[in-house]
Amino acid sequence: ESSEDILEKYRTKPAVSAVVSQEVPLTNIDVTAMKEKRMSVKDEDIHGPPLYDPENLETCFAFTDTKRKLRIVLSNTDIQLGYNLLEFSPQVGQEGVKKDPAEIYKMLRGQLAEALNLQDKDLIAQLHEAIRCVRLFDGEGCRKLVRSLQEDYQSRAAYVSYLIRCRQGLLGTHSHLQRLLSRIKRDKEVCGNHMTRICVKLFIEKKESSVVRFMSDFNKLTVSDEKTDHVEQFLQYLYQAMNQDPVWQAANECQIEDAQLAIERYIMSRIYTHAMFPNGDGDIMRDQLFQEHIKKLSNVITPSHKDLRIPRMYQFECPWTAAQKEIYMINAYKTPKDKVKCVFRCATTIMNLLSMANEKAVPAADDFIPVIIFVIIKANPPCLLSTIQYIQSFYGNRIGGEEQYWWIQFCSAVEFIKNMDYNE
Repeated sequence: ESSEDILEKYRTKPAVSAVVSQEVPLTNIDVTAMKEKRMSVKDEDIHGPPLYDPENLETCFAFTDTKRKLRIVLSNTDIQLGYNLLEFSPQVGQEGVKKDPAEIYKMLRGQLAEALNLQDKDLIAQLHEAIRCVRLFDGEGCRKLVRSLQEDYQSRAAYVSYLIRCRQGLLGTHSHLQRLLSRIKRDKEVCGNHMTRICVKLFIEKKESSVVRFMSDFNKLTVSDEKTDHVEQFLQYLYQAMNQDPVWQAANECQIEDAQLAIERYIMSRIYTHAMFPNGDGDIMRDQLFQEHIKKLSNVITPSHKDLRIPRMYQFECPWTAAQKEIYMINAYKTPKDKVKCVFRCATTIMNLLSMANEKAVPAADDFIPVIIFVIIKANPPCLLSTIQYIQSFYGNRIGGEEQYWWIQFCSAVEFIKNMDYNE
């Protein structure tokens, strides 16, 4: 490039600076307008009412603003530190009783410490601002502030009562809807179980020849372990066949479990007599003798019997009718699993009734055993010994968890009843 070209470039620069110089007055105009606006705001602040006016304390802006912020803070905190802000102002008939205004600061600082511990940033900021505003007032100002809060609260009492009634109505409606929903769910469950049983019935009809052959083989067996293994093998065969059936291909896990339970109930109902009484009339006679023994005990048994000695605090729920009804229904079920569930419901019913009698302590095994002995004697379910033998043979190795605990307690109670005498 020649020197003329270089000089020509620099000659064009003033055009840009001219543009800048044209924009500067606009910026100056904006700055001037902002200054005038600020001056006008300051003038308004000077000539307007003061933020804090000791002579008209309850009408100044600082008073209403502090009261509003205190209301926000108090509505968002949990007052459990022994301070009640509404008790700060003296009550009627307590003239001259003045509490230290530092109580407000203590209460707010206590809430601030809790908010800092919980790392509640929003509440921390609100409490800091509330403390700053409260510090503007002296002791008399704090008392007026709290008294005004108390008057506002009392003036809102009617509205608060209205809100409480609305809340109660909503809770009642919510409870009613929840109960309706529970009924609908129960109806849905019943319909689903019925449909499952119908499908299982159709499936079993296809396997009727296998069921008849299984029953014939089962009746020929004499050893208890062989009977148990034969039942398990046949049930597993039916479960596998059901999984391969086209009807059950789209079933979910819950439906499969319900179907397996329905199959087990059907099979056990077909062999129930031979499984329940493997020794025939001998088992039946044994159960009748034991039932007669329990019947004689029922005539002399009381909650204060020397072998029971149920604590007096638990005797007011005697004779525990709900538990008696549960255990008496044990022979209405055919599968050992359902019978164990019946015992479980009886035990939990007893524990529930014992808990109602003594809310201060949890009933222990020493409280439970005498009561279940009393319940068994008064209910006197038939075929009790055969039922225990039946469950131990076909379900004993599958009982677990809480059901196992209550089943052991039940068997212990029956063993205890065997050795009881008829003395009062």
